[in-house]
Amino acid sequence: MRADLADRYRAATDRENEEQARLRQTEDYKEGVKAYSERRPGDFGAR
Repeated sequence: MRADLADRYRAATDRENEEQARLRQTEDYKEGVKAYSERRPGDFGAR
């Protein structure tokens, strides 16, 4: 039972890591980082 829970937790964590890696490649992510460092509102366009 604990092994099943550990497997499901690992699968969920792997999926989260994959999605975050994909999202870090978007223009909106890059704009968010740039806007934050420049202390201004972001100009997001769902890209």
